[in-house]
Amino acid sequence: MPQNPFLLGLALTGDPSLGPDDFVRLVRRAEAARIAFVSVEDGPGRLDSTVLLTLAARETTRIGLVPLGPVLGQPAGYAARYATLDLVSGGRAGVRPRIAADDVEHDRILKVLGTPEGDALVAELFERAAEFTGRVAREWDSSGAAPQGRPPLISLAHDTVPYRFAARRADVVLVTPFDVPGLRRIRSEVDALAAEEGRGLKVLADLNVLLAPTAAEAEERRAALGAFESDAALFTGTPEGLADRLEEWHREGGADGFRIRPVAVPQDVYALVDRAVPELVRRGLLPEAYETRTLRGHLGLTEVAA
Repeated sequence: MPQNPFLLGLALTGDPSLGPDDFVRLVRRAEAARIAFVSVEDGPGRLDSTVLLTLAARETTRIGLVPLGPVLGQPAGYAARYATLDLVSGGRAGVRPRIAADDVEHDRILKVLGTPEGDALVAELFERAAEFTGRVAREWDSSGAAPQGRPPLISLAHDTVPYRFAARRADVVLVTPFDVPGLRRIRSEVDALAAEEGRGLKVLADLNVLLAPTAAEAEERRAALGAFESDAALFTGTPEGLADRLEEWHREGGADGFRIRPVAVPQDVYALVDRAVPELVRRGLLPEAYETRTLRGHLGLTEVAA
């Protein structure tokens, strides 16, 4: 039995085809499986992630709730938004800051992406985001409104500049390796950057999953899916095979945990919570019950006094 169980999160989107009541039922299923947190993406054509998770907060008691938070507007308003979710949920809120630019700046960056000018603009954008989130943290510290003190920041990162941002400001970094050697390289770089800041950082690997009772059925689903493009790896197979993959990446690659992105909702969510999670519990990779009541607790982070 592994000595260090890992963290498991679930990524959903604010898909309008999944009504709010259906969404809340999925979060409750995830909580029944003792998933550490559920994160929600929103954007054009999608439902608001914070509103959805506020609804889920009233119907759950333990699972962490992590909406998307574009880094725009005023730090005081940003801090208040997620402190409110933390209060409603009893200390289970986090936020995934999305490094955002206004439309003009976004278009400008796209035109020069991959050039020295583009690299400089991206670095400047992340520097501004680091300043913004630092001010948000000070707002939380001064207001005392959030039960956790500071709701955890969970940052998605694909390269050195966002790794450095995560090392400065995040509590958890979501990375996107495609194999064990890639995960090891990312882990080494993130750890070095965090050490420069005098901080520790949880490293979770994102993984798309497409599951079926048999490997053949999973491959049929994959073929029917057609072209699949993503910034993260895709696992196609059985729930038991997924358990093998996660155990390997945890043991050999050094991942502190994983955020699972189901390809099809609710099908792959049910396969995860009903079949993969019990197998992970059997192997000692996930706990049999929640051991804490806050998201900071689930993530193994030091509590911050409000």
